[in-house]
Amino acid sequence: MTSRPPASLWRRLTGRGWVIAALLGLTLLSTGLSAAVISAASHFRDTLLLLADTTAATNAHSALEWQALQSDTLQDDHWDQVAQSRERLQNLRAQLQAAARREATPPTTWLHDLLAPPYAQEPSLGNAAQELGGYLQATAEELAVLRSGDRAGALKIDSARVDPAAERLNSLIGELREDREREARRTTNLAAGLILLTLLSSLATVSLLDRRLRRSLRQTQRLELERQVERERENRDSLTGLWNRRGLQGLFTRWTAETGLCVLVLDLNSLKVINDSGGHAAGDNRLRSVALALLEVSAPYRLAARWGGDEFVLLLPGLSEQQAHQVAERASDLLELPGDLMPPFAYGVARVSGVTSLERVLAQADANMYEHKEVQRQELARQGATARVGISIEEFTLRLERMETPQQVLGEGLPLAAQVLGFEGTVYLERQDDGFVVQQLGGHLSGEARAQLQGVVYREGEGVTGQAIAHSATRWSNDYPGEAYALESWVEAGLKTVVIVPVRYGAQVMGLIGLLQYSSWRVVTPQVRRLMETVASRLGHAFERLEAVENVRSALQGGLLALGVALEERDLETAGHTERVVNLSEELGLRLGMSEPKLDALRQGASLHDIGKLVIPDAILLKPGPLDASEWEIMRNHATRGYDIAYRLSGLTPSTLSIIRSHHERWDGSGYPDGLAGEAIPLEARIFAVCDVYDALTHTRPYKRAWSHEDAVAEIRKQSGTHFDPQVVEIFTGLVEAQRQDTGTLLVTRPLSCSAD
Repeated sequence: MTSRPPASLWRRLTGRGWVIAALLGLTLLSTGLSAAVISAASHFRDTLLLLADTTAATNAHSALEWQALQSDTLQDDHWDQVAQSRERLQNLRAQLQAAARREATPPTTWLHDLLAPPYAQEPSLGNAAQELGGYLQATAEELAVLRSGDRAGALKIDSARVDPAAERLNSLIGELREDREREARRTTNLAAGLILLTLLSSLATVSLLDRRLRRSLRQTQRLELERQVERERENRDSLTGLWNRRGLQGLFTRWTAETGLCVLVLDLNSLKVINDSGGHAAGDNRLRSVALALLEVSAPYRLAARWGGDEFVLLLPGLSEQQAHQVAERASDLLELPGDLMPPFAYGVARVSGVTSLERVLAQADANMYEHKEVQRQELARQGATARVGISIEEFTLRLERMETPQQVLGEGLPLAAQVLGFEGTVYLERQDDGFVVQQLGGHLSGEARAQLQGVVYREGEGVTGQAIAHSATRWSNDYPGEAYALESWVEAGLKTVVIVPVRYGAQVMGLIGLLQYSSWRVVTPQVRRLMETVASRLGHAFERLEAVENVRSALQGGLLALGVALEERDLETAGHTERVVNLSEELGLRLGMSEPKLDALRQGASLHDIGKLVIPDAILLKPGPLDASEWEIMRNHATRGYDIAYRLSGLTPSTLSIIRSHHERWDGSGYPDGLAGEAIPLEARIFAVCDVYDALTHTRPYKRAWSHEDAVAEIRKQSGTHFDPQVVEIFTGLVEAQRQDTGTLLVTRPLSCSAD
């Protein structure tokens, strides 16, 4: 506590008019200086706020521009936001120019000398206004090109002009803010000193300066408060633009005091895999997409923060836990990618009740989030599936190893690899003579570009593909347009990143597979190359296996056909009957949409259909005249006896055996040996029966002459619905009519029976 001077001394001092006048003069002088300094501080404050607003508006405009570049289709309201953002930046540029003019003419020379502000130094507000104008011009050109549909052109403008302009502008504003904050601190310190001087000098004239003193104090407090608001504007995550940890803490304190709220914690399932496979640029793009989705679903408050690397937090004022779950589900729908089997993130919700700490609430939400993540993993395991988000190389390899055919590897494995690694397109090239031609091209390309790329023959040394052919090794490019050997056709198609891997089988390169990226540049990591080499190896193995199976199948079919020919020799069949019915049955099976295994069975059954005649005595089999009742009964047994013989041959399928047993069954149930009717007769047997009778009718036998094609077809149509399956007859007649037009064959003469026996 300060002691007061003795009363007699105080009276002597205050009784002198010059002392009071001096005190009053000093008070007035200090008050005037305080007013001038505070006015200068107010100017610095306005300048800082203007710079901060410019930074925020520029970042917002860049975010809208980035979203426009990343989206395939944009609504009109997005372009309205772009126009509003641009108008705001133009207003800020005008304010910067006005502020620059004010700085060029300082109000008071002696105050200018006292405070020594950097009015005439670089950088100046005029420089900032000029840089902002350049940035606006660049973004206007970029967005105009983008609206015309030329995304590649817009991306070039973005990298060549917009990004450098934004970087220069942000750097310049940062320097200006640093300079103005330094001067603001000096001004604030000077103001505080003058206020203290005013307080000391006003001990004798407190009544005269009381009002001014209070005003000065309020202005100082307001200046400090505005500086605090400025600091809060910087509590943002630099990558996503969301609040950071410090900013979230302040928001939590404020909204907890004002109203109840729920806290939603989200943990991404995919970020590590995306970073490993596509590089950190791909991971950054994913984080920005997440930020935009969270801002959309958390409207109107938009209290979203990035808490850590792949963890986000939403404050949801006034919402119940059920409503918070609905917000999370909407965000999941926005972020879900095609082909994903696992949700984009796991989440947890905690309700804030009463006064508590943010750390405590986050711990509760984290616990719920980990429970949710475990449920997701269990569900994935229960389904026996793997998802793009979180799939490991080992899991992908296991899935790839279950693909047996080249069609499976190219149709499922290669697109899955593109999804896992985050690439937009795939390509498969197949050897033709001394070059390679595109056989499969996946991704979003125009019809014209696709036709142009597929028509090219690729040879050694031409482009990345030619390098892979020449060296018989994996080749890639992170920046394809910048390569010296880049092909113009691929550059025009927008290709930015590519990896090509040779496919070897038969001791040479027989094909190539690759991944393509059009919309952005990607990093071809070692993991990408290893995975693609695994796919190429599996594809080569599938081709080798297919070739081996085809060789075995051809050998087996050749042996069965030879046996059928031997049977027709014993039966005095017309030469070539077996081979003809095999080929005709195969063509009819193809038209009916039969699979390759079913066609194999059809060919085998057609080759062996009369194997049961091996046990028929020659006296009956070769009898020139008609058979009596007992002989006919023995002949009818050849179907069941053939089935018994074939059943003992290993490797024949049930479909093959059904042809041997049932090719004399009739659609109306009057056939033999089992009296089957309608669709109870195996389809393979119904197909063969029509082909067998047609060939028997149209070729000479020892007991009859050949029918004409027209008469044979008419007879088969007549027997449709009694002897034959009507649907099979319809398809068959179309087939033989088409074959007859191609060959011009015309068969004449007509026998008296349509029996194939």
